[in-house]
Amino acid sequence: MTITVEELRRIVREEVRRALLEAFLELVPFVDEEEQREIEGAAGKPSDYREEEFIYWSGK
Repeated sequence: MTITVEELRRIVREEVRRALLEAFLELVPFVDEEEQREIEGAAGKPSDYREEEFIYWSGK
């Protein structure tokens, strides 16, 4: 079985994305309900902001 250079690039790209996502998830701390209430008290909820204030990011 042989693969093309483009197929190899696609495979490597997908695996790098997967590895980066796993690493990112390891770095994000768990927030329990009490901590979430504290955060929302200080910064508000997403629903408190206008949609125009958010930046769309597709991850690509």
